Amino acid sequence: MRYFFRFSLTTLFMTYLLIFIGGLVRVAGAGMGCPDWPKCFGRWIPPISIEQLPTHIDPAQFNFILAWIEYCNRLFGVFIGLMITITCFLAIRYHRKEPKIMIPTIGAFILTLIEGWLGGVLVDTVLNPLTITLHLLLALCIVVLLIYAVMQAYYLDHKEAEHSSKYSGTLKWPIMGTGLIIFIEIIIGTEIRGGLEIIRKENPLVDSTFLLNMLGPFKYLHTILGASLIGIGYYLRKKLIIESSNPSRLMSISTNTMLVIIISQIILGESLVFLDVKPLIQLFHMWFASLLLGISVVQYMVWERSRLN
Repeated sequence: MRYFFRFSLTTLFMTYLLIFIGGLVRVAGAGMGCPDWPKCFGRWIPPISIEQLPTHIDPAQFNFILAWIEYCNRLFGVFIGLMITITCFLAIRYHRKEPKIMIPTIGAFILTLIEGWLGGVLVDTVLNPLTITLHLLLALCIVVLLIYAVMQAYYLDHKEAEHSSKYSGTLKWPIMGTGLIIFIEIIIGTEIRGGLEIIRKENPLVDSTFLLNMLGPFKYLHTILGASLIGIGYYLRKKLIIESSNPSRLMSISTNTMLVIIISQIILGESLVFLDVKPLIQLFHMWFASLLLGISVVQYMVWERSRLN
């Protein structure tokens, strides 16, 4: 049964890596590096020279670097899809009588199939911002489901986990609310990013700070919610570590890491304003947000586990 835990944990880490690579593709402007799907310029292996382009494709569309960046992203996506498929198979084989493992794992598998289809839609719609947001949100849902399955498998093998930990019984909604705020922040942040790209295409010479101001309420709501997360992070640290009885190592690490990442996110967010929206900062800002969501799920499951003892 430990095969499932180890493999699913590896799958989780690799899925997070895929989210990072997907963000890298976007900030590199390689999303349309391959203008067709599932092939790339009509080939299963991208061309390495203009001479290899099909006759019906305009050579001006071809960029060797962007094509191979997008192609490698697709290959890695297929690899992760295979890993999630194997994870689902292992769940059926070893945990078919454990619905708390089976249901989220099968759910992750189904969403992965939808993600593959949505990748083709992204190309057909030429990176429609709404489709990009949906693509990211589905990826986050897959991560949440995998975390849930991994944690349940861990507790199945470590029944004594959180046995001696005592946390406040009133923290259910604060922890869940934190996850919801992070999820909303990711949606708003992705929409802001998409809005910036659209406005920049129409106004290529306009300063990025001015573009941010043009987004109005979305930008300010994003900032307000981000600032509120600092207070929430300190509150959760106080309740889950300082005022709790014998908090587990996992709870301490997740709670402290959450606070550090929240502070880092505020710094990165302000850097985007003052450093002209640098793509590399955008990449880590988005990826750290996905990590925060995962940490919030871990926090809730550790707290919930302690309530069962």
